[in-house]
Amino acid sequence: MQSMRMAMKKKDFRETMEKALFHRLWMEVDFDDHPYPGSHSPEPQGELKMSTDEGAIIIADERITFRLGKGGDGEDSIHRWTNEPIKINNGPKRMGEHRWSISPKDLGLTLSAFVAVKIGTPSTIKGTSILNERVLLGEIMNKLSPMLEEWTWHLEVDNKKDRMGWYIRAPNKWESLFTIFVGLGWNPKINDDKRGFLLFERAPPGELDRADEAEANRLDGLRTVALCNDQRGALSKLATNPKWAHEPTPHHISDMKGDVQLWPPSMGRWPLLVARQNEATGAKETAEWAAEIVTSLLPSISTLPAKIEGLNWQ
Repeated sequence: MQSMRMAMKKKDFRETMEKALFHRLWMEVDFDDHPYPGSHSPEPQGELKMSTDEGAIIIADERITFRLGKGGDGEDSIHRWTNEPIKINNGPKRMGEHRWSISPKDLGLTLSAFVAVKIGTPSTIKGTSILNERVLLGEIMNKLSPMLEEWTWHLEVDNKKDRMGWYIRAPNKWESLFTIFVGLGWNPKINDDKRGFLLFERAPPGELDRADEAEANRLDGLRTVALCNDQRGALSKLATNPKWAHEPTPHHISDMKGDVQLWPPSMGRWPLLVARQNEATGAKETAEWAAEIVTSLLPSISTLPAKIEGLNWQ
């Protein structure tokens, strides 16, 4: 009986680690590259299968196949296992070999030990270090994840020319496409002066990336009207002028750190709030600044689970 219990514990541990590894690799895939049809959830869909192959782990669900380590055999997303986080290539493709490697620092002690037992120690590969970027991403996640329970995190490093960071998506059960982007932003023509950058956004009515987003998009249109209502709107509580949403021009919020603006829906843009730090700071300071902005958004975020129907918010 004792040996059976030990075997079951080992099986449970292995399955837990396999799910954790799949979840972590899924976070590295750009949100726009998630397979369609299929859920955006980091939870494996269908059967999760893992195997090893000459210094690499291959792990897959019914949507996507990952490789972590050496080589490649047509997997959808390939991630190099290196001592230090480095930039592997310059694209232009996002799928296939990922631009950024994964190091033990990115996985944590338990998961990196699990990977090392399976495929050995990470490789030493020369390349441009992305340690500072990984540290920043870690600081942001540590600071914001307690405030954004059940939101899903998706790395953005090469889809937009003016930013790098996390796209954090509202829980799937809310039927919402509201998203927070947080990381660094810069002028793409200059590519320097990288400062903290945060967006609180949703897709305007009718602007869909996938056909299965239509209902969430419709509900978000109603949520947006509620958020911007000049009497009860949670976003309007941040504004000095409660009628900020009546004109299609940015509304500056003077009592927040940095350049923080509300963007009325009539501007036809995706963000409802845009925030930039006034100057570049260290990773910890940038994460703390972002946490202050997200804290101010919590009353607005708290309204998103509601599926508004049959109400006149005008």
